[in-house]
Amino acid sequence: MFSSRHITAGLLALGFAADPAFAAPDIFYNGPAPAEACAEGVAKPGAASPSLKRVCEAALDDRTLTLADRAATLANSGIVSLRLGDFEPALTRLKEAADLGPKRSDISISLAATLIRLGRADEAIAALSDIDSVSPENRHIAYYNRALAYWALEDTEAAYRDFYTSAALKPGFAPAEDALGQFQVASVE
Repeated sequence: MFSSRHITAGLLALGFAADPAFAAPDIFYNGPAPAEACAEGVAKPGAASPSLKRVCEAALDDRTLTLADRAATLANSGIVSLRLGDFEPALTRLKEAADLGPKRSDISISLAATLIRLGRADEAIAALSDIDSVSPENRHIAYYNRALAYWALEDTEAAYRDFYTSAALKPGFAPAEDALGQFQVASVE
């Protein structure tokens, strides 16, 4: 008959530790987790600061992030860089986010904005090639960004068409409506 002492001694002899196995420890935060704080900061229109950038970058060290949360945090970090005018780091983070797992088409909006700022309008158009996969609530922004890229390439007709579509999808979207005010439409006979 074996006693628990004999089993423990046998396990130790085989190289097993006597300590029980355990899952990863719970991590507690005083306030929101870094990924949440990053997302909350980015959700404020135009919000960007070096401290928010540090929060977003620190959030990426969290090994418990799901793939979707990691992609979102990478995208948020890229958006903060974009808002700060750090276009190359923004491009790096947004590409990393876009490359993670399933297609994350809303990331293409910020990716295209970054490419436009870098003077790479043709790549911005390619990034927005599948606008139908962008979430309906953000599709007007995708059309607007693609219109800006077409305009940068002096493709006036395509730019007008996308500005028009953007304004039609979201009536009152001032950037698209203001851009449409720059055009004069004349009939050709």
